[in-house]
Amino acid sequence: MRENNQTALITGPSSGIGEEFAKQLAAAGYNLVLVARSEGKLASMCEQLAHEYGITTHFIVADLAQLDAPEMVFQQTTALDIQIDLLINNAGIDVYAPFAKSDWGDVHRLINLNVNASLHLTHLFLPGMIQRNQGYILNLGSIGSFIPGPNNSVYAATKALVRSFSRGIAAELRGTNVGVSCLCPGAVRTAFADKSNLNGTILFHYASSTPEAVAAAGIRAIQHKTHVCVPGFINQLIVFFYRFVPGRWMTRISKWAMVRR
Repeated sequence: MRENNQTALITGPSSGIGEEFAKQLAAAGYNLVLVARSEGKLASMCEQLAHEYGITTHFIVADLAQLDAPEMVFQQTTALDIQIDLLINNAGIDVYAPFAKSDWGDVHRLINLNVNASLHLTHLFLPGMIQRNQGYILNLGSIGSFIPGPNNSVYAATKALVRSFSRGIAAELRGTNVGVSCLCPGAVRTAFADKSNLNGTILFHYASSTPEAVAAAGIRAIQHKTHVCVPGFINQLIVFFYRFVPGRWMTRISKWAMVRR
């Protein structure tokens, strides 16, 4: 997969899946626009990837949990006259706790970042793709989008919205050269999991994937225009069998899988 003169905008590239997307797309010849809060990390990544792969790189420092941040990102790319051919809405956070005990500020930030930022950026960049009749959007979902997650209920709900939204606009775009995919990984060994204190759970112990493998699956989803991509055989089995299990059992299983060992 090598697309000369194509530019990808990636949110949340500082670590984990987003960082792997940046590396793998740079290796494929994509120019990059990286968006995150950490200026030092972004500057270092851009310099390294530009030197290693001979691509053009830009970074935008933004906290996408702030409601005006997506518009600011769009205005900066416009001012730089950068055409975004591939938008990867990767940035996200989790709040792993019973909802009643969660801090509302943390929950609100989760909703803004996982939902508002992805939808708003899509709304800003999609019209240009449609006008050019070329472009692609990859939204990061989760296998949690298929199954309600006790103690993880808001995160799972936001990912369910992202998956439904992705499928809906993919249908709207049928007949054009603009595509949309939703990448739905299971447990992934990243700093995201560390911050959410999830690495000690049963699910992460027995069924976790690497960021490298998940990013590669996302790129394959783009290549094959797969509307919903669930990487990993165990994750695919979970998503397949959940449809045949009574809802009350599935939520109990989901809760058990997230118990710390």
